[in-house]
Amino acid sequence: MARQLPTVDILGTIFCVDVLREELWQQEAPANRIPFAVFDQEGNGYTFLYDLERKGAPQDKSGIREMGDRYRWVTLPALMELDPEGIALKYNIPVEVLCPEKAGQFTNLQEDDEFYDDGLFG
Repeated sequence: MARQLPTVDILGTIFCVDVLREELWQQEAPANRIPFAVFDQEGNGYTFLYDLERKGAPQDKSGIREMGDRYRWVTLPALMELDPEGIALKYNIPVEVLCPEKAGQFTNLQEDDEFYDDGLFG
């Protein structure tokens, strides 16, 4: 049984939180991805620059000042808040250890490899 990936709304666009692949991918356009590598730790979450036109992180930051209205800083909650089950699966830690308040809510957690064999993920 495939695990339903959690989602996060980024300025009106829904992204799936994929801890295993360390990226967010747009729910309606899965080829549009935001790698976790662009995130900067800030407090209890992550901040990154978001391109409203591309619906992702800017590839070239050299022209950002000239196109200021096109970009916004976005802050996301910590991955432990966004997807505690994904973190548990990735690091093989019981979810009850990571989130004692959720003990008993998750059973038989397994990432379904078939989910990733659809040609969208390399």
